[in-house]
Amino acid sequence: MARKRKNRAVLLWLANLASLVALSLASSLSSPIILRIRKPDGSIGKIQVVDQETTTLSSILSAFLQVDNNDVSSVKCSISDQEIEDPNKPISSFNFKNGSLITITPSKKKTQISNQNETSSSNTVTARFTDFDPFPHLAKSSHSAAVRRSRALSRLPSRRSMSYSDIADLHSYMHVIEPQPEGPIKRIYMCSTGAQKFKDNCIIVPTKKQLKATKGMAEPQIRNRCAVLFGTVNKERVDQSMNTKVRTSLSTPLYEMKMCQVVKVHAVWEPSQSGTQDAYDAKDLMEGGEDYQRAVEIAKLLGMQVVGWIFSYLDDRINTSDERKDKSGEDNLPVFGRDIIHGARGQIRNMQTFGRDEGQKYVTLALDSKTGATEAFQLSDVTVQMVAEGVLTLAKESEEGRLKRYVKTQESVIVDNKETKELDSVLCLVNTALLSHQGRFSGSPGVVSVKKGGGLAAKKKKTLLGMIDAGDDSGLVEELCDFSALIALDKCMDNKDMEIMCNLVNKYSKGQRKSLEIDKSLKLVIQSIVSS
Repeated sequence: MARKRKNRAVLLWLANLASLVALSLASSLSSPIILRIRKPDGSIGKIQVVDQETTTLSSILSAFLQVDNNDVSSVKCSISDQEIEDPNKPISSFNFKNGSLITITPSKKKTQISNQNETSSSNTVTARFTDFDPFPHLAKSSHSAAVRRSRALSRLPSRRSMSYSDIADLHSYMHVIEPQPEGPIKRIYMCSTGAQKFKDNCIIVPTKKQLKATKGMAEPQIRNRCAVLFGTVNKERVDQSMNTKVRTSLSTPLYEMKMCQVVKVHAVWEPSQSGTQDAYDAKDLMEGGEDYQRAVEIAKLLGMQVVGWIFSYLDDRINTSDERKDKSGEDNLPVFGRDIIHGARGQIRNMQTFGRDEGQKYVTLALDSKTGATEAFQLSDVTVQMVAEGVLTLAKESEEGRLKRYVKTQESVIVDNKETKELDSVLCLVNTALLSHQGRFSGSPGVVSVKKGGGLAAKKKKTLLGMIDAGDDSGLVEELCDFSALIALDKCMDNKDMEIMCNLVNKYSKGQRKSLEIDKSLKLVIQSIVSS
């Protein structure tokens, strides 16, 4: 009896033990676990799996990659360097432990696309306009290259993200765009005669045949143009009203008065070009060919240098090309991104020729081809430096933003403490006072001395021949005080004869007119040219 009781107790103990083992196994299979997922970009995420029997690995991967379950089959993943072949199996079949790490391997297509994007961005960064830095203290290294280096370092196992110091270091590679209050030039004296002739050249008057064919309905057409400004850089008192006051012994000495630098334009030279109603043609002006170099040499003989450039525009372009147009007139800006880049490139070339201090005295004039209203600007230092580095580049002819106030930059810049790639042209300009005067080498007002093709006009030839026949040397030199006429004569004259003639013209323009005589051989040369 005692034996039976003992066997029954053993059987009850074994039954209880089996139930406890079953309960423990069931609880172990249904207990939730946490899995770690390493994404292709190196970041790590976590997910809790409650039901390991019904949850598949592909459903977890699709949540992290934000793709469909069907696309996960092409994604490669591994656990402890062992590649998982079938991610559609349930979680329970992989013997995962709490905290197991699953690594997702990036696909080859994404890697190739990212490499192509990096190479294309690197190509745009290295496209500098020139190796010359007009303002070395504003020079910046490539911001895009710095970003790529920081991202590459952040993917290292020891560094999983960028620190605040890294972000601040990236900002040091960006140009800070701020309004510049003033430039090296205080005032600009534009030759009124040269400006009027430049405006007249922008208007093409219909011929008699066109008027006859249209029964007098043909209207003048506008062809926008650009030109180089030759002149001098002078110093004068900032307060010009002091000249009208009566000076006494108690007046401030002249040497204690504040002085400023001003530009005086004496000649306007237009290279060969074919502009349209929408935009001017600046190809020959920007390339600086033989004609440009010869014009600079003749200007040097006359005591002048390149002090800026002028371009014409049609005011209608603002209402037709800019998507940000505003009827209030806020966007009525005569200088767009294309004009800024051309002006900056001209200033860079001027700084390379005359040095940084003297070459930065460069002005930009914008003339309305309809009304003749002209505004003067200087470009900010940071704008010129950005053009030299290739941050600001010309848009292609096919691009829509070619004639717009807002321009896109190749590198990120900081405007109002914000990182952006869109720049307002207003921030690139320095407003400059514009005054009028009579230039010494612009010729007589209302007289067309040169054709648009570059040759001497018939009336100008007739006037020069009349002065030579009359023996009026002073009158002949006065007619030659025209820079465009000198350029036209230079094409048929020897360099020595041109140097002698420029010396006579320069003396006459300065008032040295007594005992002024022209050599007979030089007269014969001029006579032979104008007679042909």
